[in-house]
Amino acid sequence: MIDERLKKDLAILPISTVRALTNLSDRQIRYYESQDLLTTKRGKGGQRRFSLNDVERLIEIRTMMESGDSLKDIHSLYETNRVNSRRDEKKDFVHSLENEFLKIGRLEKH
Repeated sequence: MIDERLKKDLAILPISTVRALTNLSDRQIRYYESQDLLTTKRGKGGQRRFSLNDVERLIEIRTMMESGDSLKDIHSLYETNRVNSRRDEKKDFVHSLENEFLKIGRLEKH
């Protein structure tokens, strides 16, 4: 699972491939990046490189824009998701710590 997630984060796709996969123009893709809806990596020559996660996000953005959502709405949605994701990660971490402390406590009692 971790390996799969890492591969989806791997920024190797050029903008021409992303354009074909998303049905967005280069201009639209660069605009969404300039609006901080997307953060791309750069290749050695300075060209944008995209990951599969970037492609998924661009398709989501395109779908929301086609549905009538504004950039402000999309920003709010992604910010809410980011905050919720961090909150969930923190809960998972705390839960893992609690379990470890319980295991340690059980080991010491024996």
